[in-house]
Amino acid sequence: MFGKPAIVNPSRLDAAKWLFSPENPLTARVAVNRIWARLFGRGLVETEEDFGTQGAQPSHPELLDYLSISYRDDLKYSQKALLKMLVTSRTYKQSALRSQIARRVDPENRWLSGMPRVRLSAEVIRDQALAVSGLLATKMGGPPVMPPQPPGIWKTPYSGMQWVTSTGDDRYRRGLYTYWRRSNPYPSMLTFDTGQGDVCTMRRIRTNTPLQALVTMNDPVYVEAAGALAAGALKIPMDARGRIQWMFERATGRRASDADIQPLKRLLTSALHQYRGPGVEKAKALLGGANANVSKSEDPGMQAALTVVANAILNLDEVLMRP
Repeated sequence: MFGKPAIVNPSRLDAAKWLFSPENPLTARVAVNRIWARLFGRGLVETEEDFGTQGAQPSHPELLDYLSISYRDDLKYSQKALLKMLVTSRTYKQSALRSQIARRVDPENRWLSGMPRVRLSAEVIRDQALAVSGLLATKMGGPPVMPPQPPGIWKTPYSGMQWVTSTGDDRYRRGLYTYWRRSNPYPSMLTFDTGQGDVCTMRRIRTNTPLQALVTMNDPVYVEAAGALAAGALKIPMDARGRIQWMFERATGRRASDADIQPLKRLLTSALHQYRGPGVEKAKALLGGANANVSKSEDPGMQAALTVVANAILNLDEVLMRP
C-alpha cells in the first residue's frame, strides 16, 4: 500500500480502503478524467483506459491535479458537485466558434480555446431522433426489445435465433434496452462506434464515415422518426415555411434563420414535384416505409415531401453534434 507494510491475507475491505486512501491519487484522477471526457469529448489524459507509462501524458497536468484533489477532499467524491463545477466553468460555457488563429495554432483544440464539438454517442443519436419526433417510449425497466433493423443481419448457419421486430411502444424504447448479441450487434449503433460487447471498452474512438450518413438517412428507425416529425408538423395550421420552422426548432432548439429555411424550402419544392401527380404511389411507399398514417388534412405528396425535409433536418450536423 504505497510504502506501508504489506497486509497479510488482505480482504476486499482492505482493497476498498486502499482505493480511497489519501496515499493513492489514482482513483480520484481516473474518475475526474472520465467525467471530463464525457463533457468535453476527450479526457485530460486522452487514454482513459491507461494511466501508466504506455498512456498519453495529461494535456493540463496542473488542472488534473487540482480537480482530483478537490473531488477527493472538498467534494467528498460527489459526482453531482463535480459536474456542477465543470458545467458552470467558463471553459464549458464558451462558444464552439473558434478564431482562425486558434484553429491554426491548435487545430485539435487540445488547449480548449473553444468548446469542443462532439458527436453524440450511438445510443443517444437514436434516442434523440425518437424524442424529437415524439416517438420515444419513456417506459423504464423490463426485458430487452428488438427495434427495426435491416433484414438478414441474423442469418447465421449455427443458430436458429430470429430477430423479431418489437411492436407498440417497445419498438421505440431507448437504445439502452436494445437486444444485444455479440456476434451480431445492432448494426446502426455499431456504425456509430459503440462497442461490440465482447471486451470491456473504457472509451469509444469516434470515426467519421459515409456509412454513418447512410444509416441516419435510410435506417428504418430514422425514417420512421422523420415520418412522425412530418406528421406532427401537418397537424399545425401553418404554411410550408411555418412547418419547416417548427420541425427545425424542435430538432435544434433554436429558431431557423432565412439562410436555414431557404435550402429546406427548395428541398420541399423538389420533393413535391416528385411525390405529387404521377408520383403519388412513391409517396405512399415512402410513408409506408416510415410507418406513418396518411393525414386526412393533406395529400400524401405533401406528407411525403415533409418527411424528406424532416429527414434532412434530423441529419444536420447541428442535430448530431454537441454543443
